[in-house]
Amino acid sequence: KRTSPFQQWAKITADVTIESEEEKAQSTVDRALVQRAAAAPRPVDPALVLQGGPSPEPEGVQWFRVVSLNGLVKVRRYRQLKAGAIAFLQVGEIVEATEVQGGWAQLAGHERDKRDISPDCESWVLIDGSQQNWGVLLEPYVPRWWQVVHEPRVAIRKKADLEDKEAPAIEWLQAGEIFEAADFVGGWVALSAEERELRGISKCCGSWVLLDGNMKAKGLGRLIKAIPPPGQEVLIGPYQ
Repeated sequence: KRTSPFQQWAKITADVTIESEEEKAQSTVDRALVQRAAAAPRPVDPALVLQGGPSPEPEGVQWFRVVSLNGLVKVRRYRQLKAGAIAFLQVGEIVEATEVQGGWAQLAGHERDKRDISPDCESWVLIDGSQQNWGVLLEPYVPRWWQVVHEPRVAIRKKADLEDKEAPAIEWLQAGEIFEAADFVGGWVALSAEERELRGISKCCGSWVLLDGNMKAKGLGRLIKAIPPPGQEVLIGPYQ
């Protein structure tokens, strides 16, 4: 079917208009997230946000925020200052560690992967460099904001249990979506009260998102990651 030049022009214009409306909607969402992140979080009501939660268990997982006053922080091959740098962390980054030993934090596997650190290398970061006049490099951090990294989506469940038939998915988070959490318990993240309200989750339901599918169910892989507050994002350089 042939189309006139005018029809072709009109179709292109319509497509551009639709795209700009989508961008406008996304911009509105982004601004709302930035405003929420800038405000103090609501007080946590455990009876509401932690209902249906798992039993606390040793995780071996901790988060840190990079707070160095001297710029980039080195990720080293082993736990000694003489070890060469194999990657760098930017100030403001939120990083996950699976082990803390002797004042050093060992980066989690997915942190290593996104920095192309070889499997035959360890990945240690000094926490406090005060003895070297570097000041504190990393500070403990409780993540409030998370982003979905699993394609195409992850479930929000009524209970923090993959085996319980009474713990169905009550809502879904799409890949790339950012959400606010109230707590992290036993490998699960609980949505904040405001996040629950925005998604219309009933007060009689829990709202839990699994952190890592490899921990609870084989083959799912990493589902979500901790991120800096919206509006405070950090660009990761080419050597990280």
